[in-house]
Amino acid sequence: MSKAPKETNKDPVTGKPLPKGVWYRGPGQYQARKMVDGKRHRETFATASLARRWLMDVRAKAHVGQLEPPASQRNQITFRELFERYGRERMADRDADRRGHLPSLLASRIADLKIGKWTNGDVRVFRDTMLTDGLAKGTVVKRLNLIAAIVEYANSEWDTDIVNHASAKRTKRPEGADRKRNRRLHDGEEELLLQAAADPNGVFRHHSDVVWLIRWSIEQGCRLSESISLRWNDINFARQTISLARVKNDRHRDELGPEIRPMTKGAQRVLTAKLDAMETKPDGDQHIFSVGERKVFSVLFGRMTRQAGVTDMTFHDLRHEATSRLARYLNPIELTRVTGHRDLKSLSRYYQPVPADIANKTK
Repeated sequence: MSKAPKETNKDPVTGKPLPKGVWYRGPGQYQARKMVDGKRHRETFATASLARRWLMDVRAKAHVGQLEPPASQRNQITFRELFERYGRERMADRDADRRGHLPSLLASRIADLKIGKWTNGDVRVFRDTMLTDGLAKGTVVKRLNLIAAIVEYANSEWDTDIVNHASAKRTKRPEGADRKRNRRLHDGEEELLLQAAADPNGVFRHHSDVVWLIRWSIEQGCRLSESISLRWNDINFARQTISLARVKNDRHRDELGPEIRPMTKGAQRVLTAKLDAMETKPDGDQHIFSVGERKVFSVLFGRMTRQAGVTDMTFHDLRHEATSRLARYLNPIELTRVTGHRDLKSLSRYYQPVPADIANKTK
């Protein structure tokens, strides 16, 4: 049985001395070491050049005070610290109701695990516990995906080296969780919704803009949060565009500014009619749709649909309806520009065509 080669500062591949701080430990093992403030940082690489590059990076970060703790110490932190940092850096500009599932992760047993000691079993137990507690399969998937995304981001940006046990490749998702919702308006339901929204004795008797919001959503397909954030200054009738400062993808807003989307002809007609119905010209900073707080609106909308006899309908289903209607006239790429979907896969979840419409396009 051959003995392992002794550690040396000479590279057996080239026969030349290795840079200061780099040691050869065996085939494909070049360890770089750097002492900073009494803490030893070390990493092992496949080549001497990679080890040298890491040393230069450590020196540069140490010089400007941006050096992370050594890997041995980083692995002792808990997921709670990881989740909280992700919230500070990636969700700082979000309102409390737009932090998604992060608060739930902070309250979970996963938060108390150390990032260097979790296992697939921990994630499976977390998944199964959520299902046992009665959470929807889709919610379970979203929470697992968020953990996986945070781990991936930490490995990429924070110099951690965490095995991503929450990824779909390592932990199976509940079956049936990705089932697409295909609720569209049936004959007469649009009129029922508009009548209920305009009812002087109905749940929205104090919010006359709900009728306009429903008509707008069916024509333009914006998300509810996007629509209620719109101000008149965001509308450019000359260029037929809307400017959205609050969009689902915060990275787009932070890096590129407001998202500019084409405004459909139907949406233009809705806003023109709303302006004509107003007694005075609105101020540019005035919200277009005054319908109250988003969560309260969603609850009241559900109550209104039931009273109107429209079952199993959410406000978000109007986005499905708009997307499917627009798909009759626009190609998929054009459609994503209007609806703001990130990619064609996301778009496909909302596109619910009538089979006859597709059949009529064929020759």
